[in-house]
Amino acid sequence: MKNYSGFAIAAAATAMIGAAFAAESDKFVQRGDAAKRIMEQNTINIATAEAIAKACIDEATKEGVKVSIVVMDQFGEPVYFTRMDGQGKANVDTSFMKAKTALNMRAPSKTVMNQVLQGRSSELRQYSFGNFANSGGLPIIVNGNQLIGAIGVGGSAPRVPVWSDEICAWRALTKVMGPQPPLLPDVQRSAESGGGAGPRNNGAPNQ
Repeated sequence: MKNYSGFAIAAAATAMIGAAFAAESDKFVQRGDAAKRIMEQNTINIATAEAIAKACIDEATKEGVKVSIVVMDQFGEPVYFTRMDGQGKANVDTSFMKAKTALNMRAPSKTVMNQVLQGRSSELRQYSFGNFANSGGLPIIVNGNQLIGAIGVGGSAPRVPVWSDEICAWRALTKVMGPQPPLLPDVQRSAESGGGAGPRNNGAPNQ
């Protein structure tokens, strides 16, 4: 009887923790009539998307750089986009490509970049999958494993480990949504990957 009571208490505690996490995530996704209209419970809401983008702009402003930012829902549809003055078409396009890569991989777009740099995949192969081998795209996740969207940032030259498009996105997500998983390590190009055209190294412009 004591063991049964212990299990019951543990189950109740787990349920309470799960409910607390769900309540916490409610503020980041569409609820109420909006969720009913689209018949979807896990789509990032406009308030969260805008807050993340503005937080990234604040970070870029502190660094004296310009960026383009897109926040997409889990289906790859843009929810919020903005670009700072001086950002051109390539900067805009790459922000979208990075976000879509994060959605495709359910992981940072740097995952693809590192695979290419280490010779475990080719940039052409990844491009055929719709992936862009560059850092700057991060998935947006709540409750530990629920994808609700992705952010893509493009346009600034990296100064790793102090600054990069990816760092901008990570800081923005941390500010708006709380602690985020640590960023992937920066790797060097391997001999197997070849020395030709490929993803930009840390010291080159990160579009």
